[in-house]
Amino acid sequence: MSNLEEYIKQNLEAFDDQELPEGHLERFEAKLAGLEERPAQQPGQRHAKVWWWTAIAGVAAAVAAVAIFINQPTSSQKDWFADIPEDQASICQAYYDQMAVMYSDILMTDMDGSKEAQLMTIAEETIPMIDQLPEEMGEEERALILKEYYSDLLEGIEKIGRIK
Repeated sequence: MSNLEEYIKQNLEAFDDQELPEGHLERFEAKLAGLEERPAQQPGQRHAKVWWWTAIAGVAAAVAAVAIFINQPTSSQKDWFADIPEDQASICQAYYDQMAVMYSDILMTDMDGSKEAQLMTIAEETIPMIDQLPEEMGEEERALILKEYYSDLLEGIEKIGRIK
């Protein structure tokens, strides 16, 4: 690229061989005169524009803050497996036990049966998650995945239980 720049610099006169279009100078001077004839802004106009843009920016910031606040995960998320050993079988058994208790509690209060289908979509597993994890994965990583997955399912069941 430096060779091209060098060539252009050395042959600048060869590139500057075209004349401006006829009447260009007159059109340029007319536009310049038109700019000089424009009335100056009133003293309050600039202040009003600044205030307007400041208000728009403030509203946009408020909307962004609300969106961030609403989508923020709650810090008081329940630890469903706090006292459970790190082995996979214990995690699965704890999930099934907690799910069974919550499932039956919800069904007892579900007089019209509207929540049962929702519960079934969350609780039923055609293939248990423990069987879907690859054998090559380490025990700790498998336990972490199981805890996260089953915690999400229990959160969903709990949310269904809170529906009035």
